Amino acid sequence: MLMTKKSRFGSFVTSSGGEENPTPEQGVPTPAALMPEPGPAAPLIPQAPAREERRAFSTRVRPSQKAALDVFVMDLKRAGWPISQEAVLEELLRLLQEDEYTRATITQRLTRL
Repeated sequence: MLMTKKSRFGSFVTSSGGEENPTPEQGVPTPAALMPEPGPAAPLIPQAPAREERRAFSTRVRPSQKAALDVFVMDLKRAGWPISQEAVLEELLRLLQEDEYTRATITQRLTRL
């Protein structure tokens, strides 16, 4: 008696009807059935900015201004934001660089006679 090993997945892969091209009525999913239905559009994920080299920025400031920075950073941290003084200063400098109104306001304040 010769024993042959029966295929585990044979009944799923081969058709029992002997037809070469089964129709959708026979249970074979069509390509359209395999595509997910369109849902809400996924939010666009912006590309991360390139990291710039950082350099030390050491300057002397009035103690009252330093205290205001400390309080602001601590308020952000208490609210759950992991913000550093460096991040706040970088944002202030970025605002100065990018916002014409901010530049005009600072220029006006610095050049008052």
